[in-house]
Amino acid sequence: MSSLVTLALTGAAAATSVVPAHAVTVPCDTAALITAITNANANIDTVIDLEPYCLYEVSVANVTDTGLPPITNNAGVTINGNNATIKRVGTDSFRLFEVGTSAAVPGNLTLNDLTVMNGQPSNVIGGGNVLVRENSTFAGTNVALQGATANIGGGIRFRTSTTGTLTDSRISDNRTTGGASAGGGLYSDGQVTLTNTDFTSNRARIGGGIGHNVGTLTINGGSIKHNTAFDNGGGIASDGNGTLNMTGTTVTDNRVTTGGLGSGNGGGVYIGFNGTRTITDSVIEGNTVTVQSADDGGGGIFMGGGTLTLDNTKVKGNKLIGEAGHGAGIDARGGTLNVLNASDVTDNLAAGRYSLGGGIYTASLINTPTVNVNGSAIDRNKVSGTGSRGGGIYNASGTYDLTDASVQFNVAPDAPAPGGIWTSTAITSVTGTTIANNTPTNCLYSLAPVTSCVG
Repeated sequence: MSSLVTLALTGAAAATSVVPAHAVTVPCDTAALITAITNANANIDTVIDLEPYCLYEVSVANVTDTGLPPITNNAGVTINGNNATIKRVGTDSFRLFEVGTSAAVPGNLTLNDLTVMNGQPSNVIGGGNVLVRENSTFAGTNVALQGATANIGGGIRFRTSTTGTLTDSRISDNRTTGGASAGGGLYSDGQVTLTNTDFTSNRARIGGGIGHNVGTLTINGGSIKHNTAFDNGGGIASDGNGTLNMTGTTVTDNRVTTGGLGSGNGGGVYIGFNGTRTITDSVIEGNTVTVQSADDGGGGIFMGGGTLTLDNTKVKGNKLIGEAGHGAGIDARGGTLNVLNASDVTDNLAAGRYSLGGGIYTASLINTPTVNVNGSAIDRNKVSGTGSRGGGIYNASGTYDLTDASVQFNVAPDAPAPGGIWTSTAITSVTGTTIANNTPTNCLYSLAPVTSCVG
């Protein structure tokens, strides 16, 4: 039997061969797949094995905006892909999978070893390839979600009160469109865990790779790279009251560029104004913000508020392009920022006139930020261009505690522009910290003094 089958969804299903233990093997036939899912929803053969490497092409919607029957078996349906692909074809608009229904019927779906691609629902609820509705559960292992378009959650969307896991998976080349465009690869309002999962070349207005609002998002390993946002969060945007825990993850070569609503913040990571975020043993490197207005910033990280803790996490080699950018490494506008345990902020560049803060920039937006740097280095950062200041740190408004830290080898233009630290209010909590070897000065020409800083 050919591994390439294109079927309209009307017509008789091909015969299926039943495997013991409530499993069914589906031939390379889309109508047979639809029948198998319908039966699984009725608790008949809830494990579905696809033909290895088959391309199942879906050309029309089974229900409004969804190509396959929605998963309504809350006890669980498992589809073992065996490296098969399920692909939307033709001109009709729909996603491929919907877990649960709009009538509040929950579902539970597990996908293994499967590619799902090219979904394009027309409704604003989003979820380009997969939509996980309220009180539903989704798990994917070795799953690829790619090439989809939606309003929110280009590859997959988890709504509130959902539970989800993605393991050893790939989310790539998805995008979101429209005014609420968010989460190019994934958007989560649920309890979601990502393990060794890569997000690559996704696009959105907010959260090019990942968008996160409420609930808890846990990211273990994997990468977030080469994603694009047009306003905030090239790699990931974590907003609202959510909790983000990221460990052992690389956030690299993402960008915020022009084409949004005129702001640009957080080339790698955008943190909103509430919630708690912890990033551990990770690398945020080589991300870029194209400055669109005079207050844009955070080449590596932008933080509006809440609490952000960096623990043994490197923020390095990030960049702001354009005039008056703030914080090439980190831009903190409120809340509490903890930079701990060799969370070094190094080699970041704000390239443009009137740039402020090559390493860290702080200012009050909704409240006054508090920054604790302990056992970490703010080294080798640079601001360039006329009127630029604070190669290491620029503090327009904030409270700092520098303990066992290093602020060295940072660069600003010629005096009066300190290369080390510029601050509008005195920084007096400085213990065991080296502030030296900055160009043209360490703290000289700062508006207010920094304890233990000479020259």
